[in-house]
Amino acid sequence: MTGKSAGCEKPPVRYPNSTEFVDSIDTIRYHPEDDVFRAPYDSSRDEPSLAVVAVLAAVDRRDPLELSSLFYTLDTDALDALFDESTSREGSRPRISFYYEGFEVVVFGEDVIEVSPLRN
Repeated sequence: MTGKSAGCEKPPVRYPNSTEFVDSIDTIRYHPEDDVFRAPYDSSRDEPSLAVVAVLAAVDRRDPLELSSLFYTLDTDALDALFDESTSREGSRPRISFYYEGFEVVVFGEDVIEVSPLRN
């Protein structure tokens, strides 16, 4: 059984080491009105692809190494390039959403990742 957090009213307890490999994620907050977890991160310090894995692992209370490779869901190099400050156009605010490990993931250009459980 995985630690699905659907309906949870408190922020998830992090699995040991789930955000250890990204420096910029300090908090993951649960917003019950939207049933979504939000995590700010710093794209100048951490690649978005690694931040996504860290956030999802923490929310789902799993070791990041237990997750399937994000590479099989989308092109991680393209994801990282989309949010790279050196390649993005001034004033642009990219946003991408995708499904991964039973969650909808949204990465915003404002350095925020949202994760929400999928409903059956």
